[in-house]
Amino acid sequence: MNRHARLLKLGLDTNPLIATRLINEYVACFRTQTSLSHAHRLFDQVAHKDTILWISLISAYSLSNQPHKALQLFSLMLRPPHSPLPPNPFVFATAARAVASSPEHLHLGRTIHSLAFKSGFVPSHIVVGTALLGMYSKCGVIQCARKVFDEMPDRNLITWNAMIAGCVHNGMEINGLELFCRMKCIEFCTPDEFNVATVLAGCARAHDLVLGVQIHGYAIVSGFELVCVNPIGNMYFQCGEVSCGERVLGGIEEKVVSKLIKIRGYVFNQRYRDAISYVASENKIAEIFEVDGTVFVPLLTACAELSLLKVGRQVHGLLISMVKSYCYDHSLEDDNAIIGSALINMYCKCSSVGEARIVFDASPPQVALWNSMISGYMYNGLVEDARALWEEIPERNVVSWTSMISGYVQNCMPREGLDLLSKMYSHGDEFRVEGNCFTFVVGLEACSHITNLEMGKQIHGKLMRTLPKLDIGNVAIGIGLVDMYSKGGKLSYAQTCFDLMAERDVVAWTSIITGYAVNGFGSRALEIFEQMMETGVEPNEVTFVSILTVCSHCGLVDEGLQYFKLMRDKYKVIPREDHYTCLIDMLGRAGRLEEAWTLVGEIEDGKTSNGCFNGSNGSIWAAMLGACQLHGNVEMGRIVAKKMLKTKKDVSGTYVTLSNVYALAGMWNDVYKVRENWRKESYGNREPALSRICTSLY
Repeated sequence: MNRHARLLKLGLDTNPLIATRLINEYVACFRTQTSLSHAHRLFDQVAHKDTILWISLISAYSLSNQPHKALQLFSLMLRPPHSPLPPNPFVFATAARAVASSPEHLHLGRTIHSLAFKSGFVPSHIVVGTALLGMYSKCGVIQCARKVFDEMPDRNLITWNAMIAGCVHNGMEINGLELFCRMKCIEFCTPDEFNVATVLAGCARAHDLVLGVQIHGYAIVSGFELVCVNPIGNMYFQCGEVSCGERVLGGIEEKVVSKLIKIRGYVFNQRYRDAISYVASENKIAEIFEVDGTVFVPLLTACAELSLLKVGRQVHGLLISMVKSYCYDHSLEDDNAIIGSALINMYCKCSSVGEARIVFDASPPQVALWNSMISGYMYNGLVEDARALWEEIPERNVVSWTSMISGYVQNCMPREGLDLLSKMYSHGDEFRVEGNCFTFVVGLEACSHITNLEMGKQIHGKLMRTLPKLDIGNVAIGIGLVDMYSKGGKLSYAQTCFDLMAERDVVAWTSIITGYAVNGFGSRALEIFEQMMETGVEPNEVTFVSILTVCSHCGLVDEGLQYFKLMRDKYKVIPREDHYTCLIDMLGRAGRLEEAWTLVGEIEDGKTSNGCFNGSNGSIWAAMLGACQLHGNVEMGRIVAKKMLKTKKDVSGTYVTLSNVYALAGMWNDVYKVRENWRKESYGNREPALSRICTSLY
């Protein structure tokens, strides 16, 4: 300011070179609205503005998080009387960076790209090219960014890092990792610490532990380990290696960022108690909160998953004390939707819907909070409250629609969910929006519940027309299609959808195996199971339930026993009640009642591999009683029924099956006694159930 005053007295402040120097000093020293106002006033006083002066002020606004003003200046520079200015690559680079900070101005960014091309700076100028690809990446147009990158004749480390970071932050982690390998192994460009940090973030997002460990090794050899310790620790946490992440971050003096990584890492790996214990042992949560207000989100998530209402209230109280009552103060303008949603979710999952509603009512109106409250109502089965709140949303987004549709499906109301999905795509609705992959997955799930194949085909067709906006190879969408077609009996369609999936996880394999199993193609289900193991995908407990069911219905007793042994010994899956039920049913169907009875005895005595038996495991006894009915073993059936009646579970089913056992043996007096006992216990007035199937277009 003093220097400006002296130059003002000398009449030198309007000199372009001196004015440029003063503007840069104002911005560098203060970077406040006042200093920018002084800089802009000084800029206006210069009669003959050169390109460097324009760049200085445009850059100042861009760096001060005011990209719209930077772009206004750029537009002004292009209009007469300023337009004859000679083209300068740094003008285009600075303007492109401003667009990157303000994605809604992408149309102006394309104009900048066009002007830079006409001026000869694209694709030859490395600074302009790097700024443009960074602009497209941050605006989410990664294809344009890649086109700019591929057309550049020369690239430096900054260019490579910008392209890799663009891929990572736009959900194309695999492409980013491939670029890193190409940069190092084909282009022979030595990565620096920024490249290493970026590619570690890509490994974390892609959960690529193998490459992540290799990058960690490279960081050690190159001397970057200390600089990149936080990205390394985060990579291990995101890849499920919690102990490795703890060791990496434990080897340094923990800073705020390291603590944040640990807290989020514990929650990501479902180590909720560890997250709460770690925060409880720290006395610097206020310090973390100053850096990132969303630190409370993983803590609230942990409380929600563990249903720790009291601890959740304590976290909420701590939050209120730190922001002068969050619920009644709008000081967290950027973070309040995230934190508010976490609070609502925590209270709803702890079955305290009233407190969740208090948070919702006291918070500033935002669509994200409406969506969270609707999901909370649905989670607690309050469908009417959810619908009433949904009707009040002033402007519904795709999450609002999907939350409501999903809630209907979760509450066994798939028809209402499909009605809402149809309304979402009706042209006359003023709130019509395009669905995302989650919307389609929920719609397919609803069709599966009621075996509505025609509606499922319509959703599939909509998916195909939405491409390439949505990825038909998406795992969740693929599983939804496989499940929907399998339950509709269209196994050829299900197999085609499965084959088109770019990646197949254990859920995808289990879905197609179950599809063949429930439709009576047991041998095909076992073939696919063998293929699954050959590809290296480890089956889980649900997979083995389907396999054991196949063996039971196909009479493959010895094979079923081998698969059960494989499940325990190789894949270390602890047998559950449904696994033992399948075994009992399999042995019973094959007439091996003595073996089944011995196994039931072992389960009851706690001699099986799960080490315990819950006497209320009615499905095991029901399978045994069904086997007795199938083979007419009256004495064993009487003993099993007596055991089942003691549990007071499925009493009606037990009496019916026992009555059938006696009837098949011609013991009509016993049939009469069983039915009399049934009536005395008031279970005999059961009305026959009805079945329903969709046979026409929805």
